Amino acid sequence: MSARILQTLDRKPLTLKSSTIYTPLAYAVERDKIARRVASMKKKLSLGLAILAAFGLAISAMPQATAATKSIKIGLLFPTTGPMALLGTDQSVGAEMVLKWANTKGGIKGIPIEIFKADSKSSPAEGATAAQRLIDQNGVQIIIGSYSSGIAAAIAPVAQRNDVILWEVGAVSPAVNSQRYSNFLRTVGVSATYAAADYDFTVNFLAKKLGKPAKELRIAIANNDGAFATSVGDAVNSLFKKKGLKIVAKEVYPVTSTDLTPTVLKLKAAAPDILFLTPDANDALLFWQTAQQQNFDVDALVGSSGIGGAGFVAKFGAAGVEGVYDVEAPALATMSTDTLEPTVAALTKEWVKAFAASEGHPCAVHCGDGIGGAYTLVTDVLPRALVLKNTTLTSKGIIAAAMRTNIKEGGTPQGFGVKFSNTSKATPGENERAQSVIMQWQGGSLKVVWPANLASSTPAAPMVTWAKRSK
Repeated sequence: MSARILQTLDRKPLTLKSSTIYTPLAYAVERDKIARRVASMKKKLSLGLAILAAFGLAISAMPQATAATKSIKIGLLFPTTGPMALLGTDQSVGAEMVLKWANTKGGIKGIPIEIFKADSKSSPAEGATAAQRLIDQNGVQIIIGSYSSGIAAAIAPVAQRNDVILWEVGAVSPAVNSQRYSNFLRTVGVSATYAAADYDFTVNFLAKKLGKPAKELRIAIANNDGAFATSVGDAVNSLFKKKGLKIVAKEVYPVTSTDLTPTVLKLKAAAPDILFLTPDANDALLFWQTAQQQNFDVDALVGSSGIGGAGFVAKFGAAGVEGVYDVEAPALATMSTDTLEPTVAALTKEWVKAFAASEGHPCAVHCGDGIGGAYTLVTDVLPRALVLKNTTLTSKGIIAAAMRTNIKEGGTPQGFGVKFSNTSKATPGENERAQSVIMQWQGGSLKVVWPANLASSTPAAPMVTWAKRSK
């Protein structure tokens, strides 16, 4: 349009007054004045049109009202192949069950959930790549993950950079969110909750059962050098030293070890009463096999991660793992649901049954992590986020909704409550009400034995020796 107006001015003839007689010089002067006036008019018109064009662009660039969300796109990103696959798959299946259940109930306030699954292949680098692919190709708004602390730490910056929520249900190292990413929300406890449960159990049960004052107990700590195991081993060591307990050995071995004989022999030489062991799935099997070969006995072994997995009892049998403890979030299949809210208890039993039918083994710790974390997301945070943003789902809306979460004890399938830390805390997005429990292998089943409100059985100590196990 502006070009046509200027072209018209260019074509318009320069008309002089018809009643005036001009000398050649006057005629030239008068014609020059008219030409200058026309040029001035064109310049002013061009400036005005440019301002209008710029204003139009500014209007088009202003944030427009976002259309109501038609679906909620959630990515499940777990290690479903590689050395972490067994427990990573349990976590993924647990979370997926809850998302599908939400869809059978009409989704989130009538909005369906679209589920996309990806495999981190037990590798942080692969996890970061898979996260970016979920965002670019599937447009996910939320990633639920990640089982491993190392993998979670690789995914977190990808989620933050793309303004996507990382809803962490498994990784426990506090270093995962050392950068204080605002889009990071974790439903399970960090390594400090493991240490707190270990200390409580040691002082209030094991010391009494073993007939020694807590400060006279000989305590050994061992862990692999992975992010998760290191964070738990260090947390236990720090807390126990602070409380004045006697640490007689602290051993760290490579997560890739194929021979743990040197580590086991050092621990045996320290003659501990209690060993706190934090392995992954594969080295849990290797450690226990080596302990048997070296006849390494302790009155109590409190393990974690791989110690509580289905692969542990499958390899050694019920008698081979009898009495071994595990500290983590509770195994749903053997946790008492008596103190859960009635609706939560009924759903937990339903999901535990469905998981066992689908996977062929009980819903233990990691299945429970997936179920518990996804339950908080779909029943509490997402409905509130949609209300806050008038049915439009945004990352800021999810974060704002999470900051208002206030679930009391008994309000989730895992028994503990949920209250996320805000940006004033050292690490935002942490569940300040998360808890770890003590479980024990009894009769081939991993049963919650501590604390009493979630216990389905009573703890037993000391453990039987290898000599008696073999009979």
